[in-house]
Amino acid sequence: MQRCVWWILVIGITAVLLWFLPQGDAQQAAAFLLWWVLPALAWARLGDNNTPRRGQSKDSADSSVFVRVRPRPIFQEERPLTAVGLTFLLAIIAALLFHYLPGPMPRWGVLTLGVLLALLPLFIGTRTNADERGEENGSADDVDRGGFLRVSAKKIRENPFKPGLSALPLLLISAVLLRLVNLGYKEFQGDEGIILMRAAAALLGDDAELWLHQKGPVEILLPLLTWGSSGTITEFWARLPFLLANVAAITAVMALAHRWFGRRVALLAGLLLAINGFTIAFGRIIQYQSLVMLWGSLALLHADRYRQDGRQRDLLLVAAFLAGGLLAHYDAVLVVPAIVWLLWPRLWPLHQLDWAAWGKGVLVGAVCLGLFYVPFLLNPNFARTGSYLLVGRLQGGNEGSWLNWSGPAVWQMITFYNSLYYTVGLLLLLLVGAWFWQRGWEKTAVLLAFLVPLLFYTLVVIDPRTHIYTFFPAASILAALGADYLWQFVRVRPRLSASYLQTAVFTLFIAISTLYVILMFVDVTPERQRTWAENRPPFYPTTWDEPPLYGVFGFPHQAGWRAVAALPLAWPYGSNEEEEVTQFYLADAPHTYCQNAETFILAQQVQDEMPYDAAFVAGLHQQYEVTVNGRSSLKIYTRQPADQVETIEATTFRQWRTPEEMVGRGEGGAETAVSHPFSLILGDQQVQFLGYDIDQTNAHPSGTLTVVLYWQALTPFDQNYQTFAHLLQDGTLYAQHDGAPECNITPTTHWEPGQIIADPHIIPIPAETPLGSYTLVTGMYNLITQERLSVPNMEHNLITLDSVALTEKPNTVESTDIAKP
Repeated sequence: MQRCVWWILVIGITAVLLWFLPQGDAQQAAAFLLWWVLPALAWARLGDNNTPRRGQSKDSADSSVFVRVRPRPIFQEERPLTAVGLTFLLAIIAALLFHYLPGPMPRWGVLTLGVLLALLPLFIGTRTNADERGEENGSADDVDRGGFLRVSAKKIRENPFKPGLSALPLLLISAVLLRLVNLGYKEFQGDEGIILMRAAAALLGDDAELWLHQKGPVEILLPLLTWGSSGTITEFWARLPFLLANVAAITAVMALAHRWFGRRVALLAGLLLAINGFTIAFGRIIQYQSLVMLWGSLALLHADRYRQDGRQRDLLLVAAFLAGGLLAHYDAVLVVPAIVWLLWPRLWPLHQLDWAAWGKGVLVGAVCLGLFYVPFLLNPNFARTGSYLLVGRLQGGNEGSWLNWSGPAVWQMITFYNSLYYTVGLLLLLLVGAWFWQRGWEKTAVLLAFLVPLLFYTLVVIDPRTHIYTFFPAASILAALGADYLWQFVRVRPRLSASYLQTAVFTLFIAISTLYVILMFVDVTPERQRTWAENRPPFYPTTWDEPPLYGVFGFPHQAGWRAVAALPLAWPYGSNEEEEVTQFYLADAPHTYCQNAETFILAQQVQDEMPYDAAFVAGLHQQYEVTVNGRSSLKIYTRQPADQVETIEATTFRQWRTPEEMVGRGEGGAETAVSHPFSLILGDQQVQFLGYDIDQTNAHPSGTLTVVLYWQALTPFDQNYQTFAHLLQDGTLYAQHDGAPECNITPTTHWEPGQIIADPHIIPIPAETPLGSYTLVTGMYNLITQERLSVPNMEHNLITLDSVALTEKPNTVESTDIAKP
């Protein structure tokens, strides 16, 4: 009881600090403790009924006194890993339920949710029987006649997590450092920017964001909790929970390997996975992969425990963790065959099946999945997501065939994230482990966990990209089996020199492989991924000339957008960088892809470059140059001439953002209003016209008229529609601008239901246009059929906007109508 009181006090103090501390690292540390550290410790320590809280000792007078027994150290056994996985899963489910409540998610509400989750283990009161003690590290060796497993006390494997084992903490510290060093240096990539924009909108009450994402909600909800409870976020603290999940996933793979194959195999598997480029990359970004690996490994771990012991709790955890993986991403389904294989002795024959336990397990999994996927199935965007997955990824090539050979792309991606030495070494060790290591139920499970995703992404998926990370946890175990076999093979030989040689070769292999990932992911001077031709790591050969162009994540890159946010620039701005990247750093600054930009920011090393008009940029004047570590990274052009170009070093800048800044809301919390609001539904409930902004400053012959149309997609478009803005007088067309929305950047087939699109049109007015009053109209038409999208109660399906007066010279009055496009 006393320990519970102290634990409640610690949680309370952390919450108070989180609420009252000013914006900064101390506040973020409190949020990290409240959400991810304290609940995991509570589940691992206070929920560990196998650890006696008090013990008895007798003195010489045979009187008994109570003495406190210290709780087991963390990472001593499998329970803390389950605690970490459970902490993440419960937080995600709680955040999802909170998000479903109407209205914004206030800071006090998110903070209260964090406190309740941290206190939850204290009130669960789970107790198990005494005969379950010591079963954490048992390994199965035989199957009885009924298909169930016996655990032999003689073959219980040694605990790889015991305090005396110095290799484990050293390995975990190394894994953390490979992911932690320079974690905040890298600016957000496009996918990270999308995640944070959706998280900000969800915090402020936008119910559609989770359905627009085309993935599970986990990668949005995870930063949402930290952001919502602290009020601000920056790169380092947004990524830190994913780093924790990543290191926990590596440790879970080690626990699984130890359970099946012993301590040495566990340590070797952990080492190979810790220095793997994919796991390092995904431990340094805001994405789902680390959670898929963590929950998938824990599902396998508890499936094996249920296979051995038949405990209902393990089956429920299998269902919960598998559901958690599927809430993160569809990749998690690839571990299902291995799970089914492990559970098969308990599934067959049916007359021995524990129907009650399996019914509860199915219910737990269905409830966890149904919380998100049932509403998602009912959302219009689900059909779009299904089309993207089935056609874009599975049937994108070979004329719709379900077989698509992606071997070269898979090889190129593997040997870019890892050195060729690591890849070949891992492959050779894997083949040795798969061929020579003794057969068994466990080894078949590892082979299934490896081969199913390998074959799926090399033979089925047309564009696998980095999804191939899914087979590396099992590949690391198989390679560790190979290394262990070679170790034992040499060890039984009398030649001591062979043993030394083997150790030296393996050490050199690990050192060379680790150096490569340090150069690629940790070292930032230079940024090798963006400057591969000039700065590729020496002495590391490749089988290709150019690295992958698309779908690469986790490599360090800083362009200097934090410095740009501090500059007094005129808006709207344009850039050749993705808006998904710039929108976090420039927040609600008006953005345009058109030639109405007052400022253009030209990035020097862009991964996914947006098209831009070089002639337009050439007509502007360079005012600033942003450098990163002395390297020119951004050139900023404006319409106003500058006496000289000012150089700014960006590495000293740091930026914190609130959710309100991200979605363009002022201090009052109201969204920026469209200057001329409308509410018209076009077509068959396909799109809503929300209104427009207009700038008539240059509305004169040989000048331009700028209008920004606002559309909101209601259902997915299966065809592309052009939008237009026309100037009419007595039914005669005098000036016009037609095109795909946002100056041909965002076709309607890319619109997501619920998405609001700001669509600028710059209408060139011919010099011979007569002066006078004109009518501005707009609408949409099918690019192929030229048929306009229907507008109820509007003649010729035209939306009449405004009356525009053309004068002899530009209007000298500045327009304030243009809101952010």
